[in-house]
Amino acid sequence: MRSYDNAYSRFIAAAKIVFPLAALGLLSTLFLISRDHGSAGTGDGLPYAKVEIDDLLRQQRLGAPNYAGVTRDGTAISMRADSARSDPDRPGRGEAQAMQARLTLPDGSSAEIEADTGSIDTTDQVAVLEGDARISTSTGYTIETDRLRSAFADTNVEADGPVTANGPPGRIEAGSMTLSADPADKGRYLLVFKDGVRLIYEPEH
Repeated sequence: MRSYDNAYSRFIAAAKIVFPLAALGLLSTLFLISRDHGSAGTGDGLPYAKVEIDDLLRQQRLGAPNYAGVTRDGTAISMRADSARSDPDRPGRGEAQAMQARLTLPDGSSAEIEADTGSIDTTDQVAVLEGDARISTSTGYTIETDRLRSAFADTNVEADGPVTANGPPGRIEAGSMTLSADPADKGRYLLVFKDGVRLIYEPEH
């Protein structure tokens, strides 16, 4: 058994050297073929290949990416999307399609968020969800807006534009909304509607 293990270990060690060298040799061969092909024709074969590679790098996509973390005040955040693409001009930033997020707050309540598109900026520690953004809370609220901003460091979700909500009191229309920790009561979270709030009271039957 020991001789088998030693042979296997030697194989792994050799593979770590041989496989990368083989890959470099293959890439070198492909490069030489491309260069020879360009010189035999119009001479623009290599520039065309470079433009194509640059375009592929700019359009690089990830399938079904996901993110998970915990804010400083203890809210668990998870995000996922159908696809995402990094921004080559802004390191740490990516664009995503069909985004979904879940916030599980320390008090046991939760919020599900979804939107058509969005962006995640790991430098600024924030995600922006846009296009038919919708929040469904475990406390019975369904909120719709065009754009939502969610921080990663602390529990803070805000809509800086008009929102429409349906909840226990009835239908609510407002100019903006925030979901954040209550500064006066640690462990408590507030859903606040602001800027021209209109409530259409719908009593339960």
